[in-house]
This record gives sequence, structure tokens and C-alpha cells, in this order.
Amino acid sequence: MLPSKLRNILASADNRDLLLSSAFAFVIRVFGAISGFAATFFIARHLGASESGYYFLAFSIVTVISAFSNAGLENTVLRFTGSAPDLAVNTVLKSLLLILALSSFSALVLYFGAPYFSAVFFSKPELAPVLKFMSLGVIGLSTLTISAMALQGLRRVSASIFVLNIAVNLLLILSLYVFVEMSAAELAKTYAVSSFVVGAVGFGLFYVFRPRIAKLAISWRELFASCGPLWIVVIMSQMVQWSGQFMAGAYVSSEALAQLAVAQRTAMLSSFILIAVNLVVAPRFAKLYRDNDMAQLERLAIKSVKLISLFALPVIGVMLVFPSFLMSLFGSEFKEGAALLQILAVGQFINAMTGSVGFLLMMSGHERDMRNVTLISGSLALLLTWFLTAQFNIVGAAIGTAIAVATQNLLAVYFVKKRLGFNTLAIWR
Repeated sequence: MLPSKLRNILASADNRDLLLSSAFAFVIRVFGAISGFAATFFIARHLGASESGYYFLAFSIVTVISAFSNAGLENTVLRFTGSAPDLAVNTVLKSLLLILALSSFSALVLYFGAPYFSAVFFSKPELAPVLKFMSLGVIGLSTLTISAMALQGLRRVSASIFVLNIAVNLLLILSLYVFVEMSAAELAKTYAVSSFVVGAVGFGLFYVFRPRIAKLAISWRELFASCGPLWIVVIMSQMVQWSGQFMAGAYVSSEALAQLAVAQRTAMLSSFILIAVNLVVAPRFAKLYRDNDMAQLERLAIKSVKLISLFALPVIGVMLVFPSFLMSLFGSEFKEGAALLQILAVGQFINAMTGSVGFLLMMSGHERDMRNVTLISGSLALLLTWFLTAQFNIVGAAIGTAIAVATQNLLAVYFVKKRLGFNTLAIWR
């Protein structure tokens, strides 16, 4: 017999459609989560705590700089390819033109400034060669992200997840298997090359799946009006996720930093169901809001939260109960980070329970509200992680990150209620 809650979710055709679509995305996303976990596992086991600490820090820096270089266009691309297929091709082409220019400039600054940044900001001169090689991945990461969002907007879920979450991880794992003696700098170089390759593949897939209808051009003004507020959203959201590692990079050893990085990547596994559901519902949110079907928008949002909660909570429970076992999988040096995993899992618990509130705001044209949410939570993340890391070392970085993640999602819940008129936390309805 099925549990009563699951029977209720399956009661209607709409629910079954959402569940089947999400189940397909879930299966594909599981492969993405496994590949991400496997990449983290092999990197940690292969490089050890010290070297992997440099690699993970460089990757976090490149991730944030790539987000800056994307200028908020990833969510603009998702929105317009999901709700306006006639604008999809022109939106993607103009977005790629912009991000290639911005990411190339950012990569050059990071490449030549790597020794300075490593010594002055992080007091880790050994980071310089890793950051130097990794910097070239800014261009590839930006390109593959835009391509993946375009594929998601076209509801090509498997292709989107492959480009965004699977392909680069598989190439990294393959390189570690083939080249046994790799340093963090050499792996960073491999990442940069892999991201270029996957970015090209992603654009090729978009071209194959592009809408075969009359094509219209989006104006530069409309493009900038949408991506401007989202630019801040993406950057500050990255601050929420990665500021703990930045601050830890300046205050703690490379070994402790590696423990935090591994704990955070493990905790984020619990959000794979949220991401899987988002892949399905985000384009639908955009279309329902454009059609002014607010009743159906609310029903879809509440159903998605129930589905996320049903599958995410057991994963989070395992992290809270067996943190030492999970961390020891990466090597004996990482077992000391068990408390970090528990702290970060609490933040991900709130992330799961609030549902797709960020996408609800962005896909319904309330980018400015989401900008305000991330400005508050991103600023809080920077302040908290700085203060708590200085006071409590690596544990403080984890606490600051968890509080910032929770704050961002709860503020988004408030604005969804204010603008759209319903509360995503009211899953009892």
C-alpha cells in the first residue's frame, strides 16, 4: 500500500503529469548528482586534503566570476525560451555574444592576477598556479551554463542536465583514472579544457533542438531590462553558496578548507530533487504567469513543494544521522568535517521545504524582488561568514553559510506570498 500522502499526490491527472515529468528529470538528475559526488570523491581521494583544498577554492572563485560574467542572462534565457519560443534563438545568440565578451575579459584578469590574489587575499601562494589554469574555465563554464538554460527552457531536460551537471564531471573522473599522478594545477587545466568542450557541445544541442517556427528578435533594451536585476540575483546567490569557502580560504588551512568544500558538496546532494523539479516547473511557471492562470500557478507550486519534501527529507536525514560515515568516504582526513556536514544539511533542509520560490519570482517577472532577496542574503552571508570564521574558524564558515541559505529562501517565500498571493510552505492544503 502507498502512504496516504503519496496517494493524495497521485490523485489527479495534473499531479500524475507533474510526477511523471519530475520522475524523468529526477532519474537524469540522479546521474548528475552521482557524477558530481563521484568527481568530488575522486578529487578528494586522489589529491588529498591539502591539494584538493586548493582545487576546490579555485573552482569556487571561478564559479562566482563566471556568474558575474553571465550578467544574469542564464535566467533571462530560461524565461524567454520557456515562454516565447519565437524569441528563443535570438535571445540565446545575443546572450552568448555578451557573455563571451565578459567572460573572456574576466578570465584574462584572473589569469594575470592569480599570483596577487593568491598571496594577498588568501595568503596561499601555492594557490596561484591552480587559479591561473582554472581561470580559463570561466569562458567554458559561462558558455555551457547559458546553453544548458536554453535547453531547459525548451524542456530538453536530459540534455540540459548532461551539459550542466554531468559532462564535465565525467571528463574530470576520466582524466583522474587515465593520468594517475595529477596535481591540483594539472586538474585545473583539465577542467578548463573540459568546460570549453562541453560548452561547444551544449550550444550544438541547442541548435539541433531550436524551435522551428517564425523567429523574432528580442530588443537589447528588453534583454537588459530582464537580465539587469537578475545579474545581481545570480552574483549574490553565489555569495550565499560560496562566501564561506572564500572566508575560510583566508583564515584556515588548506586541509580544513577541503573538509568544508567536501561537506558542502555532499550537503548540496540533498537539493538534487529540488533541481530536478525546477527543471520541469520553471518553464511552466513562466507560461502560466504569461497566461494569467494564477490558480493553476499556485497549484503547481504547492504540488512541487510536496514532491520535493517527499524525496529530499530522507536524504537530509541520512546526512544528519550518519555524517562521520559519509565524510570518511572521502578519506580519513575528511572525517573531522562531520559536524560541518550536519550544519550545512540543516540549511539545505530549509532550502528543500520552501520549494521553487526563486524560480517563481523570476519566471513571473518579479526579478527585482528576487534581487532584493539576494542582496539581503548575500550581504548577510559575507558579513556572517567573515565574522564567524574569524571567531570560530571552519565551523563558523559552515554556520554562516547555512544561515544565509535559509534566509534567502525564507525571504523569497515572503515575496511570493506578497506578489503572487500564496504561501509555498502551506503544503497541508
